[in-house]
Amino acid sequence: VLSRRRGFITELVTLDGSGPFIRKKMPFDQANRSVWALLASCGCLRLPQVVASYELPDKYVVVCSCVPGETLATRLEQRGRLTEPEAVSIALDLCEAAGSLHDHGIVHCDIAPSNIVLAADGAHLIDMGIARMMSDSVPPQGARMGTRGYASPEQCFAAADARSDVYGIGCVLGAMVTGVHPDDERYTSLLADEPIVPPSLRVAIERATTFEPSGRYADADALADALRGERESGVVPDVAEKGERARKAP
Repeated sequence: VLSRRRGFITELVTLDGSGPFIRKKMPFDQANRSVWALLASCGCLRLPQVVASYELPDKYVVVCSCVPGETLATRLEQRGRLTEPEAVSIALDLCEAAGSLHDHGIVHCDIAPSNIVLAADGAHLIDMGIARMMSDSVPPQGARMGTRGYASPEQCFAAADARSDVYGIGCVLGAMVTGVHPDDERYTSLLADEPIVPPSLRVAIERATTFEPSGRYADADALADALRGERESGVVPDVAEKGERARKAP
């Protein structure tokens, strides 16, 4: 057993002598079958690969691939803040994973360091336990609302969309470059410290984590474009202006 909380049980298991795999047991009323059915068709290797799903008398069960590596939470705890290139690289991997989910109408809703595994081929986004469909107008009854300091404000009381996960990725990026969680009282001052966080990167993080969803990047691809521009030129491009130029181009 890897974790047990609020009726959710996560285990490391073998299946017919092969594995290991991750097995998640969920209460029926909190198991979003639509999410798990669509996840199998995402095809993104930075997301859990569904091996099997079935029902027990009191639980819905999903078995997924197990990615070897340490969580981002462990790395931050052991090393403190990461270098800017390392942090941006991880954030770009998260944008790839989230973008694939969004293309299938899924919102992860819990992008946080404990749900990110750092493997040899980069970052993997795991734990789809509270993921929901964009078509869900309100949170499921009794649903968990995500990790404190990383969950977007709107997903606690209204529909979630791609911008909700953009918020989570922005918070994770902020935690990586400052070395503290976004709800830490030191976070704001560390984020504003130019020797620690370059101004262009701070602008991207602050835009991604704006309270109002309309003020954020429209989706994970737009955030990724901004981060690639920051990594290559040291200046975060204004994605809205970039999109406007593209629409006007012949």
